[in-house]
Amino acid sequence: MLTEPHIIESLSRAYVRAIAGKSGLNLSIREYDYGVDGNFDEVGVRDNRRVESGFSLSFQLKASTQWKRDDNTIIYDLEAKTYNDLVIRRSFRFPVPCILLLLTLPADPSEWLVYNEEEICLRGCCYWEYLAGTPTTNRKWVRIRIPRQQRLTPESLQALIQKVKTGEW
Repeated sequence: MLTEPHIIESLSRAYVRAIAGKSGLNLSIREYDYGVDGNFDEVGVRDNRRVESGFSLSFQLKASTQWKRDDNTIIYDLEAKTYNDLVIRRSFRFPVPCILLLLTLPADPSEWLVYNEEEICLRGCCYWEYLAGTPTTNRKWVRIRIPRQQRLTPESLQALIQKVKTGEW
């Protein structure tokens, strides 16, 4: 049987795969993790065939039961090394932006996945953040706050790719 962290990782990948599929973007998951877990790539039409357009958005994927919610934000303690990787990448304006994705799962593992003959329901919500700032000197964690309106949905993912296409990111 998989360890609980591997089960959580598997569920987070399933969530992202479903959102990418519904948004019409091609998803690639990295075989090896060097600070980037995957990419969303836009697919366009050229000469009656579908091809990747070259516009891409990278992501670092996290999933956790250890998070809090207030009226406006999701509060999460992100590993300092991951935080630094993401803010440094943004400050140097790498060619492909990299966002943080956080799947917030219920504390009770029996609630993570609910299924019957009619449906399968992955419980929790995934949020995105394009971290900015200066690297932290903390060795373990950095508390971040992600606005609750930054839910990862097919529509929000399309809007994020638009930011890449227009050069805003």
